[in-house]
Amino acid sequence: MLENLLVSLNVVFPIFVMLTIGVYVRRKNLVTDQSLSVMNKLVFRIFMSSLLFINISNMDIKSVLDIKNLKLMGVIWGCLFIITILSYFLFEKTMQDRNKIPVMIQGAYRANLALFGIPMAMSLYGDKGLGVMSLVSAGAIPLTNMMAVSLLEGYATKTVNFKKVFISILKNPLIICSTLALVVVFLDIRIPKLIKNPIVSLGQVATPLSFVVLGATLKFDSLVKNLKLSMVANVIKLVILPMIAITIGIKLGFKNEYLLGILGATGAPGAVSSFIMVKEIGGDENLAAELVVSSTLLSILTLFVWIFMLKTFGYL
Repeated sequence: MLENLLVSLNVVFPIFVMLTIGVYVRRKNLVTDQSLSVMNKLVFRIFMSSLLFINISNMDIKSVLDIKNLKLMGVIWGCLFIITILSYFLFEKTMQDRNKIPVMIQGAYRANLALFGIPMAMSLYGDKGLGVMSLVSAGAIPLTNMMAVSLLEGYATKTVNFKKVFISILKNPLIICSTLALVVVFLDIRIPKLIKNPIVSLGQVATPLSFVVLGATLKFDSLVKNLKLSMVANVIKLVILPMIAITIGIKLGFKNEYLLGILGATGAPGAVSSFIMVKEIGGDENLAAELVVSSTLLSILTLFVWIFMLKTFGYL
């Protein structure tokens, strides 16, 4: 029991420390909104993209097309669709403010998978876990983005050029790098060390810098206004969705890094990009920001509990 507790703490505590450093950096005015914006772009366009590219490109075509991996993606996609549909009916019937409905639905399913899932996989299973989590990221990130656009389009409060929005999604560096990495895998391209080594070095910066920037970006004074709504969305996102997905995963025989992949895709907190998309298309951007902040803070506890429980019962 104590060993499982320590393992779970070792996964989650570093995330908490890096977020806290980010909060400290912001409180001491060592960064500004403008510098954080620049750093955030650097993280996702360069460092996180490099990490995702290397992790996926290191896989072989047999593992990508392995029936177990395809079944894993089927579970994740299916659960994301199910929770989205259930959330739609729930919020459509219980909420009158249509600006808030798509934000709540998005908050119930959309996860910061690349940022939270990859460090968990690295901490628990090393390269083996990274490969599975990276493949999950490559499959889940485009899906969640497309679902978000479809939702926000249906409730749009202003005229939007959705062609432009879709193109911006296709230009998402994580999607581009995932696609390029899969091309490398399918064509069995061997990347020369002269090119690969710098990309590996860039990827190693991704995790610590990402969490520091995220911590510095969090604004705690925005948590009060829609607290009840935030709690509803967070319970669905951090408890109900992973509970459904993990239960199905266990029934299908998934364990270890595969079950962790399911947890990462369904139990990670809300993606920062979800707020940006709401702001671009229309909707309650204040609620979107609150969901990102509150889910990030609560996920430190919920991910710890999930990992501890799964370790205790021998599934991780």
